[in-house]
Amino acid sequence: MAKRRDMSEVVDVVPPKKKKKVWLIILIVILVIILAAVGAAYLYVNHLGLNFRPREDSSQVEDPSRVEDAIYGDADAEDKSTYQGMITAMQSNSSLTGILQDWYNSSGSLMSDSNILNVLIIGVDASGNDPMTGNSDVMMLCSIDKRNQKITLCSFLRDSYTYIKPNGNGYCSKLNAAYAAGGPNALVDAIEHNYKIKIDYYAAVDFDAFVDVINAIGGINLSITPEEAEAIEEYSSTWNDKTVVKSGENVHLNGKQALYFCRMRKIYATGDVQRTENQRRVINAIIQKAKANLSVSLLNSVISTVAPYVSTDMSSTNMISLGTSAVLGKWYNYTVYSMSAPPESARASYNGSQWIWVVDYPFAAQYVQKQIYGETNINIPDGTLSAIDVVNSNGMS
Repeated sequence: MAKRRDMSEVVDVVPPKKKKKVWLIILIVILVIILAAVGAAYLYVNHLGLNFRPREDSSQVEDPSRVEDAIYGDADAEDKSTYQGMITAMQSNSSLTGILQDWYNSSGSLMSDSNILNVLIIGVDASGNDPMTGNSDVMMLCSIDKRNQKITLCSFLRDSYTYIKPNGNGYCSKLNAAYAAGGPNALVDAIEHNYKIKIDYYAAVDFDAFVDVINAIGGINLSITPEEAEAIEEYSSTWNDKTVVKSGENVHLNGKQALYFCRMRKIYATGDVQRTENQRRVINAIIQKAKANLSVSLLNSVISTVAPYVSTDMSSTNMISLGTSAVLGKWYNYTVYSMSAPPESARASYNGSQWIWVVDYPFAAQYVQKQIYGETNINIPDGTLSAIDVVNSNGMS
């Protein structure tokens, strides 16, 4: 049986920079916090053109006041994580599907905190159509911790073999299949049940917005290797949009070139793991470029460009409240952490009918909970088989 390692792995730290604007980290944060940061949220929010689509209630939804506490609550309050009962990784059978299904259905409540707000950012390729459709190639949790003054960006690997339940029909597939089959409700449900954390809001963003935002700020600069430059050219050719990119330390990329950089993975030994790292590199480049060229006209351009491509269950009132809290709480001074889930110690590659990550979900969930909340409500009894153990012994059966 594979030995589970101690949960002492440290997430990568993005060194804090003076006056870093958290609202520029990712598109939805641009739409929410940036408005309050210029003191004009009340002027803009009714003209954003966002697609407001409330999420269907789940049987595990917390008290609605908890979300209000996350926005308005006192960061010095004594209460911290709120949950009822430990979650134990018990199994009714030893098949891969059985282990994953048992974990999805395990009893115990999701981990939450009155001072932590979790927003799931979903990057989809809707090809100009409704961003509520398409594949979720980017699944990133933006977790804002007011008590410890930190923001954690956690990328979920799309090829993780996972028990999902879109539209009430349960089966095992890659994690990103949840969105394709059941939209944001299904993806939020899959992440909540497998990582045992509460997600407060989601925002689905069409990749067309990603391209347009980068073009609106005049492109970005990145360090590009010769292999990456060649891959960008080859990738663009498949979309009948051949582009030539030089390699070097400070290469200028337009929106489409940056998108190709975020999408490619086959040239890397670590595949999707490196791709999620590339996505965070691009986000950081957007931050730096936007900070250097910040103006009201730029904000207007970015907001009007992005808004039509975003679907969210965050209402206008929530946005104003969140933005106000961000300014008053000086979230732009928070330290930013970056991580991927599942971590290397909780995943194993398997190349069968399709290439997947086999995930030790109880261990992966412990890891994510500890990084976000500083503690876990998950118990893994000694001798508990993991999904990796089963595949190593019996394959995918």
